[in-house]
Amino acid sequence: MRRKTFSTIFTLGITAGLLAGCGSGESVDQQDSDQQEGVQSADAYAGVVKTSIYVKGYEGGPGVPKLIIELEDAVDSVDPSGWQVMTAGSERTVTDVYTSDENGNPQENSNFIAIDMETGFNDETFSVIGSPFTYNTTTSMNEWSPAYEVAIAAPSITIKDETYSLSITENAVNNRISPDTDLFAARGTFSGSYVSPLTDQEEEVTLSTAAYEPEGLAEGEANPLVIWLHGQGEGGTDPDIAILGNEVSALAKEEIQSYFKTDDVTGAYVLAVQAPTYWMDEGDGTNGNGSGISRYTEILMDTINDYVAAHPDVDTDRIYLGGCSNGGYMTMNMVIQYPEYFAAAYPVCEAYAYYEYERNSDGTYVKASEEATGTSAFLKTGRVWFTEEKLQAIKDLPIWFVQSADDPVVVPANYLLPTYQALVQAGAENTWVSYFETVEGTDSPGTTYMGHFSWIYLFNNQVTGVQDKAAIAASTDAEIFGFEPSNATGGGTAAATVGETTYTNIFEWLNAQSR
Repeated sequence: MRRKTFSTIFTLGITAGLLAGCGSGESVDQQDSDQQEGVQSADAYAGVVKTSIYVKGYEGGPGVPKLIIELEDAVDSVDPSGWQVMTAGSERTVTDVYTSDENGNPQENSNFIAIDMETGFNDETFSVIGSPFTYNTTTSMNEWSPAYEVAIAAPSITIKDETYSLSITENAVNNRISPDTDLFAARGTFSGSYVSPLTDQEEEVTLSTAAYEPEGLAEGEANPLVIWLHGQGEGGTDPDIAILGNEVSALAKEEIQSYFKTDDVTGAYVLAVQAPTYWMDEGDGTNGNGSGISRYTEILMDTINDYVAAHPDVDTDRIYLGGCSNGGYMTMNMVIQYPEYFAAAYPVCEAYAYYEYERNSDGTYVKASEEATGTSAFLKTGRVWFTEEKLQAIKDLPIWFVQSADDPVVVPANYLLPTYQALVQAGAENTWVSYFETVEGTDSPGTTYMGHFSWIYLFNNQVTGVQDKAAIAASTDAEIFGFEPSNATGGGTAAATVGETTYTNIFEWLNAQSR
């Protein structure tokens, strides 16, 4: 439904087709009649200061499950019946309305009203309904929407014993409240001059950072550091995009934080680093295919070192690196380039290519013609990019991979499967894979996401089972490589066991790894 229609509703009253959050047993016609009479008989309140959107990270990206209206006057009471809301052109189902504090927490005698709304996933747009992000098809990146229009119609609020209606239309894109991003309160940038691996020219580069630093953690002397590297769609200069594009805030919340322990201290630092373009950018500003060296390799290492130097309580023997897709590529690229630095890696749907791909004379990649293949895919050669030298550099590093077998973006047979088989055939012992059939969600039960979204299992703390190493090492199948994907048992039927210790999930294992 478009804005013109909703504006008409404001003029004519609340119609049956947009009823939301009504709990009475009246007929729709009776509700409509009563609500129209209420809207018409109550004066519109003229003291609305602003409307803010409450932005939360979900499995499928950011959503807006709450709106917060600020008024000039304290509200005596609010009737939750008959409220209508649209956000970003989507009709929303209202579940509750109440007075609150400025952050949307229930509070009596307040100048704020909070509106709770249902939030689901839109399979057609691959985004949460009412998302504040817009996907830029030119850059293949997420951005804050240039406008986020909120339209609200309400029949009854009471202020100073007077009853008023509400009629609000506002662009609230810059009125954002997000406890998820607020967790990453330590913000910064790191800049330097580096030689591009593609052009061989020196360039100025800047990375953006956001860190979660648990209160009281610095009281310890040796605390773990968990680093997260975003995917293709979360590049830029605003780390909020990287935190909300995937549910990265889960790394800073109690369930996952509770696995990281140092003596009597619980918790870990979490550092999210954002590239201005793509981690797979080799120097021409475009997204590569994982068979080259990122232009951000050196500056990322310097950024991490800079953060560690500023936090002397970080245990340099317990620095853990992970990321998804582009960030999974960069995780592999970094541990190959700096194999002695990290204690463990946890790449998700990693895009570090096993094979090389055809290049043009300027070093950019050749693409297959759409006429010939129906796609603009890169052309794979028979040469191996994950060479014996790289294999030997990381085969003794603890690594736990995560991916779904139906990933259409980073096809496992070109990336994870041959890479992992090579590692276990080379004798890698503390190296694991959780391999799922499909990506099933929990935010919206029954939702099956695109297979590339396997980071959902990580952030939902569902990575528990691992694949059978012996079967993979012995396999001669060049398509499935001995893997047997499993949703029912957390990615595999075995458990990660190192020596005499068996780990229940990836985070318990990660906490135990030390350089």
